[in-house]
Formats: sequence, structure tokens, C-alpha cells
Amino acid sequence: MRVKGLSGDLAWWRETRGSPDADPAALRALLDQLQAWKTQHDADRALQPGPFFKMVWDGIFADDANDVVEAIAEIEQALAPR
Repeated sequence: MRVKGLSGDLAWWRETRGSPDADPAALRALLDQLQAWKTQHDADRALQPGPFFKMVWDGIFADDANDVVEAIAEIEQALAPR
């Protein structure tokens, strides 16, 4: 499934969300990848020295981080028992 890295994963999710035929195993794998990305992102951000570099980090990665958080919430909802 992971062909194009984060941007490809998010694009796949945008195309797949709402599909009643979405494979739960593929969604779980994507969820695991996105959660791992977010964990690593947060750890890397924490290593940035001082508020200026954290601000720069956020300026560079904020869109990706927001997209990942949104996708995680949507996938968790899609996988929730009904």
C-alpha cells in the first residue's frame, strides 16, 4: 500500500474514505503508519532547540501534521464498530 510515502498515503485515504468497500486490514495498516509518522514527528519536534526552531518546524510541517491528525481521526471512526 505505501507507494508514495506520506503524501501518497493521504491521497489514497482521501480517495478511499467513505467507500463501503474499504478493506479494514488496509485501513488498519494505514492507521498504524500514520500514527507512527505522528509519533516520530512529535519526537523530532521536541528535539528542536528553543521556541524559534519549533516555530520553524511547525511552519514547515504544520499542514502535514494537521492532515495526519485529521486522517487518523477519520480512519479510527471508519474502523469503529457500528
